[in-house]
Parts: sequence; C-alpha cells; structure tokens
Amino acid sequence: MVVFNDEFSCGIPFMDNSTKRFISELNKLSDAMKNGEGRQYVIFAIDYLKDFCETHLAFENKVMAQYEFYDEASHSKGHEELRSQILVYMKKYEEAGADHNMPLDVQRLMSSWLVRHISKPDKVLGDYLKTRIAKKEKA
Repeated sequence: MVVFNDEFSCGIPFMDNSTKRFISELNKLSDAMKNGEGRQYVIFAIDYLKDFCETHLAFENKVMAQYEFYDEASHSKGHEELRSQILVYMKKYEEAGADHNMPLDVQRLMSSWLVRHISKPDKVLGDYLKTRIAKKEKA
C-alpha cells in the first residue's frame, strides 16, 4: 500500500490533491489484485488514468504555460508519453479484454509514474510555481 507523504508532495494544492487520488486509485487496483479481482478491476484503473490525462495533466500543462515553466517541453513530453501508454491499454482492453498480465502492467505503469514523474519532475515544477506565485504576491 502506497501512502502520500513528503516524497510525493510538491506543495501545490491542485497537484498534491491529484497525487493523493492517484495513490488511492493505485491502491484500489493493488487491493483488487490481492483479492484475485485484478482482471475485473483493471478497466476502472484504465478509465481513471484516461481521466487523469484529460483533466489533471491538461490543467498542469496550462499552468506550466501560464507561469512560463522553463522545462515545460520536457515535462509535457512526459505527460504525452503516459497518455500514449494509456491509449495502448485502452485499445488492448477494447479488443480483447484484460489478459492475465494487464493488471500487473497497469499497476507497474502507475507505480513507475509515481516514482519517476510525481516524486521528481513534479517536485521541481512545484518549487518553481511556489517561487513564481510568491513573486507575484509581492508585486
């Protein structure tokens, strides 16, 4: 079970709230897998990830543009890579349902995103946004 902590917090409320939900959804998938229900549950995780890409990541991209984040191109590229991976799982599920490996593959994708993106580039973005917001408030 993954727990939201300082490793995943960037100090920006909309990002931290989204991360808490992301962790909750990852834990739901993990619990379903432990109970032998991963193949039945994985579509809910995929639907969540699709929504995550369409709402949270799209909003994060807008915020990066609004605040002129210096690493916007690279950060957005990471978002697009996740979105592409989700589309592959969606198509695979639509064509053949969930095979035995799909729940584990989606769980690994989510865990990897948490470690590779949320705990690293998102923290950099959070620090940048906090600095920019503080400067705006002083002006």
